[in-house]
Amino acid sequence: MADPKKPDRKAPSNPYVTGPTRILDASSSGPSARGGGEATRPGVRPELVTDGMKAHRREIEKRKRQASIEKMHLEMQVADERKAIWKWTFRVVLVLVILFAYRKMQDAYGNQWPMWETWIVLAVVLFVGIGWLLWYLNKTEL
Repeated sequence: MADPKKPDRKAPSNPYVTGPTRILDASSSGPSARGGGEATRPGVRPELVTDGMKAHRREIEKRKRQASIEKMHLEMQVADERKAIWKWTFRVVLVLVILFAYRKMQDAYGNQWPMWETWIVLAVVLFVGIGWLLWYLNKTEL
């Protein structure tokens, strides 16, 4: 009898595969074949884990949780400070723009503003005041 001819070796289709690959047999004794997919660390058998090791693991996890909570608090504090800085910057810029516009009108007309522009300024101030009042009364932080 003649030996069947083996197929030529092909390059792996996955660029991360560096060596020959093998197909796993479905009847192997892997976690799925044993009836449970419980995650255990390889090399550490559950019967060798002592109570002290479990307590140490709990302590490490507790420290990680505390560090993540501290980090989250710090990020929230930085975000609140940044928000406050932007609010005050916007307020200062708004006041400067209003003062600049008023100064420009005073330079152009003195104390004799045209009636139409006076009404426009009064209407804008009234609508901004009403809008701010509605916004302030609808805030959830009251």
